[in-house]
Amino acid sequence: MRCLALIIFSMLVANHALAEVRPLPAPKSLAQAPAQATEMLAGMSYLVIKPSATPASTITAEYAEFRLSAWTADGNTRFNSQQDGNLVKPVRQLAQSWPALARAILVTPIGETRRWWISAERMQPSYRGAPMQSHVLELTVIGNADPVPTPKDVGAPPPDVEVTASGLAYKVLKRGKSNSHPSPDSTIEIDYSGWTRDGKLFDSSILRGEHTRFPLTQLIRGWQEGILLMSPGDSFRFWIPGHLAYDGSNDLSSPRGMLVFDITLYGFEPGSP
Repeated sequence: MRCLALIIFSMLVANHALAEVRPLPAPKSLAQAPAQATEMLAGMSYLVIKPSATPASTITAEYAEFRLSAWTADGNTRFNSQQDGNLVKPVRQLAQSWPALARAILVTPIGETRRWWISAERMQPSYRGAPMQSHVLELTVIGNADPVPTPKDVGAPPPDVEVTASGLAYKVLKRGKSNSHPSPDSTIEIDYSGWTRDGKLFDSSILRGEHTRFPLTQLIRGWQEGILLMSPGDSFRFWIPGHLAYDGSNDLSSPRGMLVFDITLYGFEPGSP
C-alpha cells in the first residue's frame, strides 16, 4: 500500500492532463464583461444566467459539487461541463490552487448558474497549462458534497455483477461515449476510491481534488485486468479478491482481503515502445 501511495502522489496531474476538451459554443462577450454584469471585485464580474430558488444558501461544507464550462478570450474551450459532468472538489484546496474559482463557488448561491468574467491577472494561479488570458466561466453550484460515500454493496458483490475467470467482479456504473480501451502498458488518468469490505475508506484520489495518472504495469493485478475493460468516460465498481489485490504483498500496511474500488477512467496514453 505504501508503494502505491508513493506512485500516486508522485504522478498527480491536473484535470485534462490526458483527456482532450471538446469545444463548446462560446458566449458572445469573451473579451470583457457586459455593462449589465455585476462587478464583485476588480477583474471579476458576473451575470446570473439561472437564479437560485434559495438565494441565501451557499457552500458551507469542505467539499462543493458544481458544473463548470470555461473559455479563454481567444474562444478556446478550456472546460466542458457536458464532458466532465458534475465535479466535486475540496474548497480549501481550490482556494490555494485556483482562488478565483473558489471565490466564485463560495459566493454563488446553491442551485444558481452564473457566468463569470475573470481577468488574466485575477486568474493567477489556476489550472495547469492555463494561458495568460482572461477567462469566461459558466458555473453552476449544485451543493455541499460528500465526495466519497460508502457504497451500499461494499460488503459483497451483488447478484447482477459480471465475474471474470480470475474472480474479479465488476459492475458498470456509467458508460462513456468512447469505444477505445487502454492496453496493458498504457498510462491511465483516473479518479478512484477504495474501501475494505467493512466500509472503511482507505484511499481516494477524489479527496485530493485531482485526477491521478500512473502506468498500469505498476498496479495490482485486479486493476490491471479490470481497467482494460473500461473506455474513457466509463465508471466501474470492482470487487477485487485478495489474491488480485494485496494479500501477497510484503507491505504489512496494505489492506488485506477483498477490496472494493470505484474507478472513473478519463483517458490513457500508450506505453513506451
